[in-house]
Amino acid sequence: MEMPATDNETAFAELVREYEDQWVAIDDRDGVKFVVGSGKDAVEAAQAAEAKGFPDAALLRVPSFSSTFIPSATLAASH
Repeated sequence: MEMPATDNETAFAELVREYEDQWVAIDDRDGVKFVVGSGKDAVEAAQAAEAKGFPDAALLRVPSFSSTFIPSATLAASH
């Protein structure tokens, strides 16, 4: 059973849709998130954000949309 996405989740999914399989640097201004840098790795995304004046942007890896993440049972059991 799928849970309905909230407006924030939908907006965030739309925000990162064009960055599939990349790293993005995200900043939040007045409750609105926006991408301030991107790259093939975290360093490249952070450097792009810093060059635009966002040295403290959050970094996030946008996964491939054609893959599925299944957490390991051993990892889940160890917590």
